[in-house]
Amino acid sequence: MKILFITIISFSFLLSQTSLKFNKAPKAVDYVSIEKFSGLWYEIARTYNSFEKDCVAATVEYKLRDDLNYDIKNRCFNTVIGGDLIEFNGVAKPLNQNTMAQIQMTYFWIFTRNYRVVYLDKNYSSAVVVDKNMNNVWIMNRTPFTKKKKLENLVSFLSKHMDTKRLIYTPQDSQGRYK
Repeated sequence: MKILFITIISFSFLLSQTSLKFNKAPKAVDYVSIEKFSGLWYEIARTYNSFEKDCVAATVEYKLRDDLNYDIKNRCFNTVIGGDLIEFNGVAKPLNQNTMAQIQMTYFWIFTRNYRVVYLDKNYSSAVVVDKNMNNVWIMNRTPFTKKKKLENLVSFLSKHMDTKRLIYTPQDSQGRYK
């Protein structure tokens, strides 16, 4: 009985240590230009979330307003590229005055969540946005596709913070259609 108890405790400890490895999101990048981050981003990969359950060719568009906040338009096709369009809109504001490195997004006036940009190319061509628990992760690109080596590097970066087997690679339209 004592051996069984010690085995269970040891196994539980090992499991808890393994999961702790993946529970911490990387810190936000130091600075994200509010103006340069604006525009259309194509979803390259994401973790599962119920609001994108059947989405393909998913995009998010950040439209800068005069008050340094964003109007957000999320779009995707339902199940097949060219199918019915799914669209949901929200607003985003920086959590720190002049940088979008940490963002508060609100949908339907009541659903608010904080996200952080944990990776961003110098030329603003690729980004990774996550929540603090790495439950919601998005790899985004300015074009519908990213180079294989670039994607491998991003997945390698994320592998230090999450089980990358959880990533769902988003089919995109070869012409970049989203509407």
